[in-house]
Amino acid sequence: MAVTRRDPVDAIVVGAGHNGLVTAVEKRQSDGWHAFASYTWSRTSGLQPSSGGAAADPQFSSTLGGGTFGRDPNSLTNAEGRLPNDRPHMFRGAASWEVPRVGFHVAGNVQYLSGKPWAASTQISLPQGDQRVLLEPRGTRRLSSLTMLDVRVSRTLAFGDAGRVELLLDVLNAFNRATEEGLATDNLYSPNFGVPTVFVDPRRVMLSARVSLGR
Repeated sequence: MAVTRRDPVDAIVVGAGHNGLVTAVEKRQSDGWHAFASYTWSRTSGLQPSSGGAAADPQFSSTLGGGTFGRDPNSLTNAEGRLPNDRPHMFRGAASWEVPRVGFHVAGNVQYLSGKPWAASTQISLPQGDQRVLLEPRGTRRLSSLTMLDVRVSRTLAFGDAGRVELLLDVLNAFNRATEEGLATDNLYSPNFGVPTVFVDPRRVMLSARVSLGR
């Protein structure tokens, strides 16, 4: 890999491109149930300062507010590629059902998302200081895909003119998936290279009630 020792550049060109296709189907509320599903294919790529960021970094321009990305030409190595929020495949589905004769309402929401892109990097000592350099284009590697299912069961109890109470049971991340959202480091030569450190929240169960007074 070539290492540049030229003087810092004054500016960089920030650009990004997005292509996508969205399809959706819906079954409107009838016969006590409703359903909706959508699939999105997309590609978000370009040259942006955050292309040198880690897997969990947000997609923003680090040149704003006096950022230094791009002043050293080495920081532009492999900086063009998939941007941090690029998720090629996204599926979402939701459905609800009013259970006959028992008064329960059951609803669910499921989603599948491709993992976020990242790439191996290394730290190089140069006369102008230490410099983080990407060893491969962003998007060469990805975090694990995310599959989440949330379920709600509810029932409304009416108390005449006094009002009504809605009881709710929510189960979030019902599959209890421990999908990683961040890594300890993407430095290829670190013993913690690619080790997950941030995960989605585990399964949670919540009980709640909503009270409505009067009619």
